[in-house]
Parts: sequence; C-alpha cells; structure tokens
Amino acid sequence: MTDVLKNLLAAAGLPASDSETAAYLAGYEAQRIAVDALYEVPAARYADPALRFRAGARITDWATPPAASPAVSPEP
Repeated sequence: MTDVLKNLLAAAGLPASDSETAAYLAGYEAQRIAVDALYEVPAARYADPALRFRAGARITDWATPPAASPAVSPEP
C-alpha cells in the first residue's frame, strides 16, 4: 500500500517525507475502503455516485415581461 500511495503522490507532483507518507497512509486506507464500499451495493453497481453537480442551462429573457395569459382577463 505504501508504494501505491507514493506513486499517487509522485504522479500528482506532491513531495512527502516518510512521516507525512505514514500519516497519509493511515488516512488513505480508510478512505479507500469507504470509496470501495460505494460500489459494493448491488443496486449501485453500475450507477454513477452523486459526486458532481450538472447544471442544465436555460436561457430566460428576464428583461421582457411575461405575456398575459389568455385565460385571465384584466380588470377594468
């Protein structure tokens, strides 16, 4: 596991001392177990976890007042 962590840090260009690597390793193991558990649920095997927000853009012309509804007649 230490080699995996060192390779990940090296790939990211993050230097770490041996004491830092040991501290990261303790946290990484728990984090890896938690992430793997997300995919162990049979119903979520092929699902994409909600880790990102996808906003659907709608263009709304806010400067133009809405058209009057034909079902509602204005009062005199």
